[in-house]
Amino acid sequence: TKSMAQEIDACVASGMTQHDAPGAAVSVVLEGDVIYQNGYGVKLQDTNDPVDAETIFRIGPVTQQMVAAAVLQQVELGRVGLDDPITGLVPEFEVAGDWPADTITVGDALTHATGFPDVIDEGSVQDQDSLSRWAGRQGNRRLMSRPGALWNYSNPNYMLAGLIAERASGLNYRQLLADQLWRPAGMSSTTFNPAEVRADGNFAYGHCWVCAVGSVVSVPPEENDLWDVGPAGMAFSTVGDLTNWARLLMDGGGPVLSNKSATLIQFPHRWTNTDPDRYMGLGVIIDTYQGLDLVEHAGSIRGYGAHLMWVPERRFAVAVLANATSTLSDTARCIVDAVLEPEPVEPVDPTTDPSTWKAYLGDYVMTESNGYQTFASVYFQGGQLKMSVVDPANPTVIFISDLEQSSWDTFLFDSNGDGTLNFDFTFCRRDGNPSPVWWMRNRSVVGERQPEPRTVRRVVRP
Repeated sequence: TKSMAQEIDACVASGMTQHDAPGAAVSVVLEGDVIYQNGYGVKLQDTNDPVDAETIFRIGPVTQQMVAAAVLQQVELGRVGLDDPITGLVPEFEVAGDWPADTITVGDALTHATGFPDVIDEGSVQDQDSLSRWAGRQGNRRLMSRPGALWNYSNPNYMLAGLIAERASGLNYRQLLADQLWRPAGMSSTTFNPAEVRADGNFAYGHCWVCAVGSVVSVPPEENDLWDVGPAGMAFSTVGDLTNWARLLMDGGGPVLSNKSATLIQFPHRWTNTDPDRYMGLGVIIDTYQGLDLVEHAGSIRGYGAHLMWVPERRFAVAVLANATSTLSDTARCIVDAVLEPEPVEPVDPTTDPSTWKAYLGDYVMTESNGYQTFASVYFQGGQLKMSVVDPANPTVIFISDLEQSSWDTFLFDSNGDGTLNFDFTFCRRDGNPSPVWWMRNRSVVGERQPEPRTVRRVVRP
């Protein structure tokens, strides 16, 4: 029989093989105590420099929950409120379209509900004023949905959150998180600064496949040192620092947050519409696995992948970091199975009765992340749910495809007419279940249902 350590090692080895990761690290906490930490593989491909438990990786979007905590510190000080319009602190931020920027609240940004598209236009100059310049360049950017209407993951939400934290505190976000969050929390290896990572010496290079050269290239810590994108996913950390962070939140905020703020981060604020049990907290996802209530965030950035997960009831946490562009989320769940040994839960059937699909029928104005707008119609034909979409580049062309259920309110669509169902859409209730369906969404397109049938086909460009 394998020991728990051997089972954890096997989980990581399987994930590294599956995702071609040269190196990885893991930290596991149970009942509030660190029970296992280890490093695997190498920091840089084709070398013999081993990863250990103290090796520093970029952590991608796991960064966001810490930016949310920095904003909550300012809420505790009375300098900003979650229901405040973001323009109160960021007056230069303007957007195009039907919904003005002053209808977006701080809470909308923290729960990915601004409607802002997941498009980042990086500035050519990267310095501590980059976020402000970025915010001032968005006046032609069209929101894809009404602020507060629905969850739709978009990295710029946390660029806004970082700027809000800066304005409320008077400090640039790198200094703010280092001085007011990470150092008091004992997260001595966590930073945005690649010079600090380089000086430490114990860091992993990222690795990513590049089609242009037909091979895996290495990514040094200095690459992608983007001040404007930083709050969305550019921090560096170690697995030990990450599980310390999870313990801090499970234990009520420690020296950096009030109990109320720690609870707010882990509270299910907004349903994602993708799964009955999947909600957005503040920079984290609230979910279930094998009957366990999880708090987690996974994500990847060029060359690196990360997953941080905890189960508050068991004071369990696991952090997995890898130097490949993959989250190793299956590895994290494998470790949950190895350590907590939850009783298997019979999978819930994610299909629904086709007779209920009539709730999706209607005409939708579709807004793409590039701001183009077009039209779609969802209808039954011969008992088959179908969708037609006017090509935004050529209104004389209409794509028609079956809609095939993937799970619950999510369906697959053939977006380019090649016969392959390659695009997903999730139908969303106006104010959550069981209210009427009013939206259909994915990260790059959002459709708003129209109250009356459409009679004129046209294309609107911003």
